[in-house]
Amino acid sequence: MVKKIIILVSAFLLLFLLFNSVIMPWYVKHASLVKVPNVVGLQFNEARQVLEKSGLDVKQGDVRYDESKPIGFVMDQNPPVEQMVKNGRRIYLTVCGGEQLVEVPKLIGRTLRDAKFTLEQRNLQVGEIVKKFTADYPEDAVVSQIIQPGSKVKRLTKVDLIVSNGQQIGDIIIPGVIGKKLEEARKILEDKKLKVGKLTYQASDAPSGQIIDQYPQRDKSAKENTPIDLFIAKKRITEKEVQEVSSDNQNDNEKKGAEKIKAEEKEKLDKEKKDKQDKESVKEKQDKEKKDKPVEKDKTDKSKEKPEVKKKEGNK
Repeated sequence: MVKKIIILVSAFLLLFLLFNSVIMPWYVKHASLVKVPNVVGLQFNEARQVLEKSGLDVKQGDVRYDESKPIGFVMDQNPPVEQMVKNGRRIYLTVCGGEQLVEVPKLIGRTLRDAKFTLEQRNLQVGEIVKKFTADYPEDAVVSQIIQPGSKVKRLTKVDLIVSNGQQIGDIIIPGVIGKKLEEARKILEDKKLKVGKLTYQASDAPSGQIIDQYPQRDKSAKENTPIDLFIAKKRITEKEVQEVSSDNQNDNEKKGAEKIKAEEKEKLDKEKKDKQDKESVKEKQDKEKKDKPVEKDKTDKSKEKPEVKKKEGNK
């Protein structure tokens, strides 16, 4: 009897331990698991309500910019859809930030070239440029910007700038004559009481005779009779034309060389002919002198011999 009681007590304790340590934890564990619902495509607030109803916590994660989707659109979730998680597990949602905005940089004091480069780096553009005479900023520096620094704007937004045109020198505003012909530009400048300065001709693809640059530039201030230097386009010599000119020069040089050689040969022949004539002339003279000289010698000798003969006869 005692033995049976011990066996029953032991069996009861064993069942209790099995139920408490294995069955109950397994039941509790499986009873607290939640399947993650799909909230991709919902607005963030809607997704929050769905997840919280399932006993899950919600937190906004990354922001992904996509101008094709509305702001707050749920683009991804972690843990993923239909995964079993504990009750109260936190779900991170990636939402759309719409079109990405760009912060406008500070451009005041920078050169116009530097301002353009800075805006292009941020996917922004230079808008309308207004020139203003001022002694506070050097020429070509940004005096003011219409969109204030730090503002958030869309990509490719145009930022209008006010740029220094330098200190005002006179009351005359220099007109632009680029693209004009010289005579037309001269008339425009003279009408503004200015005059044409130094003319410089440069090889250009622009039509020959057209003004391609000027100094000082347009919209600068100047005093009466200020000279405006003009740069005028002239025809650009092509490689083919250079070769043709080179070939013509080469032909001219060859022709001149041949003429020079011919002249030298003629001069040489004339000199040889003259030398030959001089030699013949000298020889003829010598022959004549040689021919005439013996005759005179014989006459002299005979005249000398006659007295000697007579003298000898007298002595006899």
